[in-house]
Amino acid sequence: MSNDEKKPYKRVSSDEQAYDDLLSFYSSDTKPHRPSERSSTQTAKTPASRPASNNAKSFKLDIKDIDSEFNQPVRRAPVKREQSAHTQIYKKPEPAAKRPTQRNSEKPVNKSADEYGKIDLMPAFEDDRRYIPKREAVKPEYKSEPQRQPAPERKKPAQKKASPFSGKKKKPQGDVPYKKPEIVHDENGRAVIVKKNEIPPKKRIELFFKQNKKAWVLIAVCIAAAALISTYAISCMNDILAIGRDSETVVTVNIPAQTDTKGAIDILKENKLIKHKYFCRICAKVLEYRDDNYLTGIYYLTESMGLENMLSSFKKPTITGETVTLTFPEGYTVNQIAEKLEKYEVCSQTAFFATVRDVDFSTEYSFIAQMDNKDKRYQVLEGYLYPDTYEFYIGENASSVIRKFLDNFKNKWTAEYQAQADKIGMSIDDVITLASIIEKEAYGADQMPLVSSVFHNRLKKSGIYPTLGSDATKEYVTEYISKSVTNSAELSGYQKNYDTYKCAGLPVGAICNPGNDAIKAALFPANTGYYYFLHDNDKKIYLAATDSEHNQNSLAALKANSKKTK
Repeated sequence: MSNDEKKPYKRVSSDEQAYDDLLSFYSSDTKPHRPSERSSTQTAKTPASRPASNNAKSFKLDIKDIDSEFNQPVRRAPVKREQSAHTQIYKKPEPAAKRPTQRNSEKPVNKSADEYGKIDLMPAFEDDRRYIPKREAVKPEYKSEPQRQPAPERKKPAQKKASPFSGKKKKPQGDVPYKKPEIVHDENGRAVIVKKNEIPPKKRIELFFKQNKKAWVLIAVCIAAAALISTYAISCMNDILAIGRDSETVVTVNIPAQTDTKGAIDILKENKLIKHKYFCRICAKVLEYRDDNYLTGIYYLTESMGLENMLSSFKKPTITGETVTLTFPEGYTVNQIAEKLEKYEVCSQTAFFATVRDVDFSTEYSFIAQMDNKDKRYQVLEGYLYPDTYEFYIGENASSVIRKFLDNFKNKWTAEYQAQADKIGMSIDDVITLASIIEKEAYGADQMPLVSSVFHNRLKKSGIYPTLGSDATKEYVTEYISKSVTNSAELSGYQKNYDTYKCAGLPVGAICNPGNDAIKAALFPANTGYYYFLHDNDKKIYLAATDSEHNQNSLAALKANSKKTK
């Protein structure tokens, strides 16, 4: 018994039944053997060995399992993730090896992929498109391209901030509730729409400021800066032109010797007459003020004068239209001269005394520079305010007034006087001090040479006559110094320096301002041997060589005075 007989008959499926029906349609006499998927290789290779009838067509049919062909999905090799999709070379996936169905053969037959891919249809189905097998499209192979570097990212242009002055307005913060407009009729019966959703004016202003906050801040800063700059500019111009400065407070300013424009402006700043000295310096430089013609002295200024007028007052005396002519007799003291100047409104006593005390005229006048013991003197310029007739301006500066006196003395002190002073061994200050005593002691120019001879004789014999014993020096302390000096210690010091009954030789300074006759008498004394003198009430002079003669002259003067009283 063969192997085919031993195996029981298996029930075929519906597909196999359809296949058998096809065979029976083409060959009615003989039913050829239905090739199975798992037929042996020999049967597949030798189909001619099968018996065939004369009426039937002989054909070769090799059909795969149609259901498995169309129902089974094609498996493809997974794409590697390391490479990008566009650079990977496409490879055709190999068909999965299918296990043949065991039907008549014991051993499975392995067919190649090409044999599975080829399907031969029957002639009746060759033109039917439904049975045309789907062929996989051959995908082109892509050559791998070199990996390109990614392009650099482009920076997005910075968005411009909206200018606060642009036309676009910001939306108001917060939603404004909408209200339906209300229709109201006016007096004439016309309908008027009242918009209820309008923002109140106060709220509208608040929103306007909020929307333009930066712009308003910028405007406020600009306004503040402009205000500061304008205020500073106005203040600087006020220093020059004194616009709006009505202060009449008088400020005393002392201009020392050799002062230039820069120093003068600094002095004005120290006295609070100007506020911006650097700006004033620039203006003075632009206006080309000279630095070599400032006059030493004390000046009385006010803020309302302005820088230009202040600097001009330092260069020349105050000039007004009205003048006054004053005569100062010989023997006037500084106090008497100041009183007369104030009386005729030339300058005040305060200004005059301050100028004499504080202003140093030694840089302008050499005879003042040669003076000794200036700090011990009651009035430094006593003896040098030459008595004469002067013309002054009303309200003239005290420095200018004093310069007129000093200039006159400088002109009156001639070379002859200087030569005679050097001959007798006396300085200018000694001559003026002696002349001031002669001016007060003598009555008239005729007595002056005689009085001068007495003092010269006593000075020459200082061992026998240590003091001059002049009553005029004693009166100077009691009548002038004691009225202004209240400190007893200071007054005592002046007595020791000026009273010739207490001090040896000449006093520390002059006691008045002598005239030309007294100065000439001090330089050219009479040649006598007298050491004493006195006067009666009729201004008659009594001279004596000894002390006993002087006592007799005293008795004679008393008799003369007593007779006049009777």
